[in-house]
Amino acid sequence: MDENFLKFKKRVWLHILIKCISAGVAVGFLTVLAVLLPCRLYGIDLLWLLYILIFLGGAAVGGGIAFLFLRTDDKKIAKRLDSELNLNERVQTALTYGGQSGAMFDMQKADTSAVLGVIPLKSLAFKNIILSVLCCCISVSCIVVVPVVATTVPPVLAAQEEQPPVDPPRPITDWEWSALDELINHVKESKKADSFTKSGMISHLEGLKTVLLNGVSQSTLPAFVQNTINEIRNTVKDAADKGISDEQNELNKEEEAYVIAKLCEIFSINQPVDPDDPENPGTDPENPGTQTPGKPGVGPGTTNVNQMPFFDPDKANSKDKDGNYQSGETICGESRAEYYQRVQQALKEGTISQQEWEYIMVTYFGDLSGNEDK
Repeated sequence: MDENFLKFKKRVWLHILIKCISAGVAVGFLTVLAVLLPCRLYGIDLLWLLYILIFLGGAAVGGGIAFLFLRTDDKKIAKRLDSELNLNERVQTALTYGGQSGAMFDMQKADTSAVLGVIPLKSLAFKNIILSVLCCCISVSCIVVVPVVATTVPPVLAAQEEQPPVDPPRPITDWEWSALDELINHVKESKKADSFTKSGMISHLEGLKTVLLNGVSQSTLPAFVQNTINEIRNTVKDAADKGISDEQNELNKEEEAYVIAKLCEIFSINQPVDPDDPENPGTDPENPGTQTPGKPGVGPGTTNVNQMPFFDPDKANSKDKDGNYQSGETICGESRAEYYQRVQQALKEGTISQQEWEYIMVTYFGDLSGNEDK
């Protein structure tokens, strides 16, 4: 076919291209909106580049589907020209016999070309104009709606994080504050304990005071006081391990007993039993499961947990001053003291909230009670 047919062919393909683009853009925006709205409702934030990729992917799919339905060929174009321009199948005949030569064929092709040459291109109507206009309206609407959704829709369906159970706060009375300050001043001024033991006791009492200043719940206060008592006992034991005299060791224990008794008195808790105390009831080795007052036995009543061996993986992966890897062997008392210091530091820095730490404590001791019941 000559150039007069080709200009109408280009016109048809231009219409198809416009329809495919309009459909692709509309589908692209709808895809972005379909992803954006659930993400906003569930509180999911995606990178803006992902939305661009989602738009391009949706536009490619939408435009491709539109092209599959709208694609055409020369025969369909010739049939459409004959139908819309009332050419009585001239174009189809010229296309069918375009490869043949002869006076009749040449005359028919020349006549068809002449007719197409005088018909303006605008005579070929733009089909499916309603659908194309609808696609453009959808695209314009999405251009307005997408920013509104991105900035105003709240995450109403976002999964709520499981909140720890609310435990009523335990207010510290003025008398308790005053008594704790008096106890700290007593330790500072006392001449019984040696400097190492005294500084350790003061440090742990000040740590307890810091925890109380941050606020504790009714259920976790005994745990914090108990932990302070354990650390004071560990300090006295560490001092004894340093080879102090028996006389000084007895003075340290007297100071320990006084401080622990005062702590229990101030916060109205039962004084915990020292597992290293020979008067502590132990388990009767001849009758496991029973306790014999005044008899050490071999059960947990006389086991010094602080001296139990413990493997620390962090220590095993570190090197000593000579550059050699350490064995990782330590004792529970050292690890517990280090853990306590880390918790205090985390509370000061705000890495963990007081409520979260109290929830951990409640859950931990609840699990221990459940295991004891079993």
